[in-house]
Amino acid sequence: MESTQSTVWHSSRSGRGALRRALGATLLCAAAAAASQAWAAPGDGAGDYPNRPVRLISPFSPGGGTDTVARRLAQQLSKVLGQTVVVENKPGAEGAIGTQYVAQAEPDGYTLLLGNFGTFAVLPFISKVPYDPIKSFTGVSQTTASSTVLVASKKLPVNSVRDLVALAKKQPGKLNYGASSSSPMIVMELFKQMTDTDMVQIPYKGTGPALVAMLAGEVDVMFGGAINTIPSVKQGQLKALAVAGGRRTAALPEVPTIAEAGVPGFKAESWNGVMAPAGTPAPIVHKLSQAIAQAMSAPDIREAVAADGAEPVTSTPEEFDAFIRAEARRWKQVVDKANLAGKQ
Repeated sequence: MESTQSTVWHSSRSGRGALRRALGATLLCAAAAAASQAWAAPGDGAGDYPNRPVRLISPFSPGGGTDTVARRLAQQLSKVLGQTVVVENKPGAEGAIGTQYVAQAEPDGYTLLLGNFGTFAVLPFISKVPYDPIKSFTGVSQTTASSTVLVASKKLPVNSVRDLVALAKKQPGKLNYGASSSSPMIVMELFKQMTDTDMVQIPYKGTGPALVAMLAGEVDVMFGGAINTIPSVKQGQLKALAVAGGRRTAALPEVPTIAEAGVPGFKAESWNGVMAPAGTPAPIVHKLSQAIAQAMSAPDIREAVAADGAEPVTSTPEEFDAFIRAEARRWKQVVDKANLAGKQ
């Protein structure tokens, strides 16, 4: 081998060129082989991912809006990925417990989170949470967006947003609103800031108890998720004054947006999306993102989501990361203006 190598090394210029080309080809082949091996290695690439069940953590109790989205997504995602996707509920601390669990999980694509507006854009700026909404995760894809609904008790003598604002200004600090978590509270704070009104918060441990209190006439108004409030509105038990999003919801097409109803520029949407622990390999993240887009395009899941007053919304990992950062900046400003930090 040594004599052969010496002969080649001391050959003509054309021989040296041939050797350089041969070495270059060898290095390219080696690099391609290494990339192929990394792509196929579990946890390092997406070649055979997933080769075992994937866990999708829902940081809330079964039956809520986020959990409902998680279960529908998991069912469709199992079909797309050809591997079981199991939903695990890890509720507590307004979603912080389950969110922290995923932040600390192995970044291999087998433990994912269905995060939402509250856990990523509100709670971290009101309470001390054991995760960083930006640094602890990498976004995979948004899944849904929905408007919260501004509802009023049937006992309250208002039938529109303008009526509510006028009554609140006439009786500052007299009207109350229910809030089951930091999310509806911060949306109401934005409403108060943009209408220069003063209403008193009544905290509840869940949307269910807040709605029961409103049906009993103990709560004047509240922002509630569409999936929870729309049934009571359609049954005539509550009055829907407006929806908080940028456009009307198909589930309540006759109800205007708050911007249409007299508060220009108002927009507050609830959203869900899949996150992975920071450091999850990019090939896995992109494969998951594409799989989620395919899953959320299924007709049955689109119909079910629409029936709940929401809409499927998917995105690339880069788009979702940028969206989360923008949402965090926006709602932190509302928290700071209301001086709410440390009060939850």
